[in-house]
Amino acid sequence: AIFIMLYKGINKMDSALEKVGLYDFFGVFISGMLVVVVCYYLNLPLVNLIENTDNDIVNVILFMLESYFLGLILQETSSVIDKKCFKFREKARSYFLNDGNKIIDNELELKSFRKLANTILKIQDNNHIYSKNENEYVYYQCKTFLETHGKNDKVNRINSLYAMSRSLIVSLPLCLIVYFICNIKSLDIQNLIAIFTMVLLILIFYRRTKRFYTYKVRVILRHYKILNEKN
Repeated sequence: AIFIMLYKGINKMDSALEKVGLYDFFGVFISGMLVVVVCYYLNLPLVNLIENTDNDIVNVILFMLESYFLGLILQETSSVIDKKCFKFREKARSYFLNDGNKIIDNELELKSFRKLANTILKIQDNNHIYSKNENEYVYYQCKTFLETHGKNDKVNRINSLYAMSRSLIVSLPLCLIVYFICNIKSLDIQNLIAIFTMVLLILIFYRRTKRFYTYKVRVILRHYKILNEKN
């Protein structure tokens, strides 16, 4: 009976995620919720909103609303910062077909992707050096093809995790700065451990953000190649 209930619960969660959207769930709500939880454990002012009432139901509603709207702000802010500063997306999709790229390590796989790119771009030269515009054109053609044929579920999951990690590498440094300012006069071992943990988390999520988008490019190309061969 427990397993049946668990199975039904998982199915309901899956259907709910489909309605809400993975990107909104992970990129917005979960990232906002994690920041609120971090602020709670670090005793930062952000959580005062959900501590001003004795009603547990109201607290839960306020927690969810605060998580969502904070996540929404972080998602938009991190998107702008990524476009202007980090450029994770731009770097990953701008040179993946050229020698020395860090997106596709396997030489045979790179050659097979170049053949696909040459077909898309109608290029005959096997030694062609691809421009940024050509790389991006191939990327978007493959991406659009998967979306059109409804084969982009895995890509959407990767994109959701990427969005969450990207939001956290923007929000966690802000939490760290506020925490440091609030505790600068009374730094002890516990505070130093908290600061070290925050720095470690920032580095981890920075690494994950880079890895998720490069992985997304590879998945798009691999899925396109498979579908293209079948057709």
